[in-house]
Amino acid sequence: MSLPPTASGITIPTSYSSAIFHGSTIPFSITSLDDGHFVEVNAAFEAAFGQKREDLLGKTTVDIGLWISGESRDTLLERINLGGGMHPVTLAAVRRNGILHHYRSFSTRLDYEGKFYLFTAFIDIQDQIDAEKEARDSRNHLLQLYDTMVDGYARVGKDFRIQECNRAFREMLGYTEEEILNLTPRDITPADWHNLDIRIEQEQLLRRGYSDIYEKEQLRKDGTTFPIELQLYRCLDSTGNYDGFWGVIRDISERKRQQANIDYISYHDSLTNLPNRALLLEKLEHTLKRARHLFPATALGTQPEDGYQVALLFIDLDHFKNINDTMGHAVGDTLLQIAAGKIARVLRESDLLARIGGDEFVILLEAPVSTSATTSVANRILSLFSLPIPLPEKEVYMSTSIGISLFPKDGDDTESLIKHAELAMFQAKSEGRAVFRFYGAELGAGIMERMTLEHDLRGALQRREFVLYYQPQIALATGQLAGVEALLRWVHPARGIIAPSQFIPIAEDIGIISEIGAWVLQEACRQMDEWLVAGFKVPSMAVNISAQQFERSNLIAIVQEQLNKYHLPPDTLELEVTESILMHKTELILAALEGIKKMGVRLAIDDFGTGYSSLGYLKSLPVQRLKIDTSFVREIGIDSNDEAITRAVIALSASLGLETVAEGVERGEQEQFLRDENCQFVQGFRYSRPLPAAEIQANYARH
Repeated sequence: MSLPPTASGITIPTSYSSAIFHGSTIPFSITSLDDGHFVEVNAAFEAAFGQKREDLLGKTTVDIGLWISGESRDTLLERINLGGGMHPVTLAAVRRNGILHHYRSFSTRLDYEGKFYLFTAFIDIQDQIDAEKEARDSRNHLLQLYDTMVDGYARVGKDFRIQECNRAFREMLGYTEEEILNLTPRDITPADWHNLDIRIEQEQLLRRGYSDIYEKEQLRKDGTTFPIELQLYRCLDSTGNYDGFWGVIRDISERKRQQANIDYISYHDSLTNLPNRALLLEKLEHTLKRARHLFPATALGTQPEDGYQVALLFIDLDHFKNINDTMGHAVGDTLLQIAAGKIARVLRESDLLARIGGDEFVILLEAPVSTSATTSVANRILSLFSLPIPLPEKEVYMSTSIGISLFPKDGDDTESLIKHAELAMFQAKSEGRAVFRFYGAELGAGIMERMTLEHDLRGALQRREFVLYYQPQIALATGQLAGVEALLRWVHPARGIIAPSQFIPIAEDIGIISEIGAWVLQEACRQMDEWLVAGFKVPSMAVNISAQQFERSNLIAIVQEQLNKYHLPPDTLELEVTESILMHKTELILAALEGIKKMGVRLAIDDFGTGYSSLGYLKSLPVQRLKIDTSFVREIGIDSNDEAITRAVIALSASLGLETVAEGVERGEQEQFLRDENCQFVQGFRYSRPLPAAEIQANYARH
């Protein structure tokens, strides 16, 4: 059976039946091989391309917007002429509706009466093309997304070569895209990575699809390295088989730097950059473990062979609190830095110098160190501080006290060694400072008692353990209440009331007397205000002022603040200073005294006669009262010398226009003597012990 005649009137016999050709749902066409004109198409072709058969016959593929993608028609024909058979090509067609459509065509040559024709079948592949385009678009979008990510991504094939990577990966490593593709992970990792058993990672990938997160050093193109986190993810092909892996790297340089800073801050003092207490304890514990291993036969409390021991030196800067109070904390900080530098210069590289608080340093001399070598280190430190320290404004003298404990003789653990070195340091301070002492059991309970009191005293003010008692001052002429003296008491939670003589020297020594004195002043003024509000008028309130308070430039402001706060007349407040304070730092003391006098606050010299008095100096002081010390009053009626001194002080006071107060009056003959000598005021147990505020009011309000 032959096909129907063409538009040109040619009937082409073919092995294909007319029913198959025209009845197929597959678009078929027959074109002239010479000029490419259509000579026959089937109905499916008409439907596919949206054109009638009669409009198509005699036209070329170009006329209807059909062209071969990727190669020319001549190339296709050449392949057909050479090889025969069916030749698949991809065609792009513009349908009549203007929509681009893709087909896969299969063409073969037909020979008829010396002419050649091309028989072509068309398979619609638009869905496949759309899917491929979508996949390409999705992949391109994914790659663009990867390029915006901070982490580095790289895909490694089964051949262990990098097939693709994002911008972050390239920039981290310093490669261009052309340079890095086809490199292997070995090419971009440090040499010590090559010992990593890659098979373990691959087994993890195959078993669970991802590896553990590793921290490693990554190699850059320029040979430098940087820390990264690395994790691998399995890749599968379309059949579900292993097809390489994705590697994800994260630059953790900044995190490492921050962690290093945190670690440094945690273990170092911010002012001196020395190790702090935490690092000292850690290092000391490690040192003791090593020493126990090296010298297992050394028993606690014994003296090992000289050289087989660890030494701990506890260093405290003498009177450092005074420097802070008088010169300011900025100068104090500078001196601490200078002190740290001085001490460090005498140490070995293996030794450790730590600042464990305030003005306290500890040196750890690692084993083996001899007793003589430890002594030499201590002497060198003392000699360094024997010279003045130059500052921009003046030279400052600063000494140190050093306590030493030795392992294993003085302790087998960190706590014991530090405690015993501190005890030895206190012993050095008690012996006059600027010396060193080794720990010994003979230090005894006295040092332990002081250490315990010092420890408790440091927090007593914050724990509100201080109270004020008040001792009446009586006018001898009338027997009436002339005022009270505020006396500090420490109510210890375990020991009960502790007398000032036990803790005031310690408070002065450790530099907290100024804070305590400020509280005493405030509490005394508060109590005066409370009495006045209650209708109980106390003529005056005497408050003791320490030397450290005078050395603070803001004493006048503190006094004025309390007077204003409690609305007290200035002349109801009397500040007592010892004679020894007045003889020290003349210009500073005089300026403070003059400022207080201008405020209208009264001033008294306490314990007069116990210091090195200068009558000329006394004449220039703006004071209103002299207080005769208890040591003279106690011997009245017993010792004529003390009577003579008391008589002279009263006469001197009268000649200078000052009032006189005698302290410690307990017996009638003392009172009579003082009355006969015209002493105006007295206080002591004969009249009243120091009492709480409520009892003072109850006993004296009726007067």
